[in-house]
Amino acid sequence: MVRWVQNHECILMTYDARAVANFFLSQADERDMGLTPMTLLKIMYFAHAWYLVKYDKPLVGQPFEAWKHGPVSRVVYDEVKQYGSAVVSEKLKKFDPRKLEFAYANDSFSMEEEQLLIDVFRYYAQFHAYQLSDLTHEVNSPWDKVWKEAETKAVPGMFISNDMIKEWFSVPGGRLKVVPD
Repeated sequence: MVRWVQNHECILMTYDARAVANFFLSQADERDMGLTPMTLLKIMYFAHAWYLVKYDKPLVGQPFEAWKHGPVSRVVYDEVKQYGSAVVSEKLKKFDPRKLEFAYANDSFSMEEEQLLIDVFRYYAQFHAYQLSDLTHEVNSPWDKVWKEAETKAVPGMFISNDMIKEWFSVPGGRLKVVPD
């Protein structure tokens, strides 16, 4: 996690998406299950959404984009696209400017954050990748709004805003009923 000090206060920033992906890959390893790129990307999206709802700030710093099969974190996709529909077998790397080399992306989550990520993983990892994709394609979902907007005009980057995600997942009686424990 990136941190900086302003007026003697430590301000917490977002996590690198590749570090969050590695957390989920570790969870899958612990349960002796594999994650395809599509499943990993969708679980990350749901974790980001529930994190927004719970903490009122984004989990990952990189934006999610509206792609054909649902929301995608491009930096994670770039690292896992080589697997196609096969299981991701290696942790993701990012450039470490201190060492001037690529290293595995890792971060330290608080116990509360880690529990939220574990709960999200337990809930969503039970679904097939296409079921997860269907969940992101609901009518009027953030993905749906961006995708439909692109049918009528240019939407550079096809970015899904954090505000749209948070609003969608905060609907009382809707998605809040299935928030992971």
